[in-house]
Amino acid sequence: MTKTLLLLNLALAGCLLTSCIQDEPLNAECDITAVNAQWLEQHRDMLIGNPILGNAHLSFSIQKGTDRTRLDPSFTLTEGARITCLLDGNEVEANGITRNFSSPQTYTVHSQDGHWHKDYTVAFNYPHAIDSLHFEDFNLESTGRYQVWYEKDPGDALNPRRDYWASGNAGFAFTGMAKSPTEYPTASSPDGLKGTCVKLVTRSTGSFGSMINKPIAAGNIFIGTFNAEIAVRQPLQATEFGLQLVSGKPVAVEGHYKYTAGEVFTDKDNKVCPELHDTAAIYAVVYEVDPDHFEPLDGSNVKTSPRVVMLAELDNPGEPTEWTHFSMPFRLMPGKTFSEERMLRDGYAITVVASSSKEGDFFAGAVGSTLYIDEFFIVWE
Repeated sequence: MTKTLLLLNLALAGCLLTSCIQDEPLNAECDITAVNAQWLEQHRDMLIGNPILGNAHLSFSIQKGTDRTRLDPSFTLTEGARITCLLDGNEVEANGITRNFSSPQTYTVHSQDGHWHKDYTVAFNYPHAIDSLHFEDFNLESTGRYQVWYEKDPGDALNPRRDYWASGNAGFAFTGMAKSPTEYPTASSPDGLKGTCVKLVTRSTGSFGSMINKPIAAGNIFIGTFNAEIAVRQPLQATEFGLQLVSGKPVAVEGHYKYTAGEVFTDKDNKVCPELHDTAAIYAVVYEVDPDHFEPLDGSNVKTSPRVVMLAELDNPGEPTEWTHFSMPFRLMPGKTFSEERMLRDGYAITVVASSSKEGDFFAGAVGSTLYIDEFFIVWE
């Protein structure tokens, strides 16, 4: 009898274990998480810098003259997902498939559980010199929560979009404080010097920010990328400044702005600092990179790294209520020179940064501080 009961219990346990395994839900995520590392290494000769992966866009910068008609990018996906595309009207498995990227191509990632899918636009771009930056081109990211900005290359009619701009909006999304795109720290405004402009506002991060000692989020925009996956635990490292877009020796950055500081300045502990007054930040940095293995500077070292070669910064921006012109000359850092030979090897990166709170990267500033920027120009020698 005892032996029979033991066998029954073992059988029941086995059934329960099997049931647990069978009932484990399949993954519902459907994302491109990275470009296959082996593929990247095999194609380093044609690539400039790292791929730029957004929420629904993936772009590669490639050497001029590269044949875009037969490229076969390979992707890393969320667990269990698969990726497809349409060829001649038929859906085919697409990881590593050869396609014509004279114009951007669409891929669809399907979740492991089969219930979800997401479209990505993948582009291979020739570098476009940045000189005039007008902030007219933007769209909503794929979920419609906030806006993202990009530049256009008028010489690449089939593939004009250049995803050069980033902001911290993806990090602010974690707070749940914004109910519309205009309530994010970085948003468009119709009140530009010409057409639309960028409006940067220092916002409260609410109860979420208070729990993690990040009570405010400054509005910011910069040339580079934003890594939302590490934004909460490593906020300074999440802002990845700069792209390899240096096509000459930069002389100055010019533009227009207006600014109003918020009334109450607080530190990262949300303590009121009555002796402090908020101010805006606008600056640009040129720094050295390894042309074959691009490593960006971030919020912890963008001005202090020994790799910094040139810095341009708006001193004493004040609080002009009308559109005000500025010109920031680039100055060489002590002991540094600008090398044309390095430039021709894509050995420099450049970033242009604007923020509604100068100390916003350390979560100090005044809620309500507002910086408008428009019509930026980079002057090259």
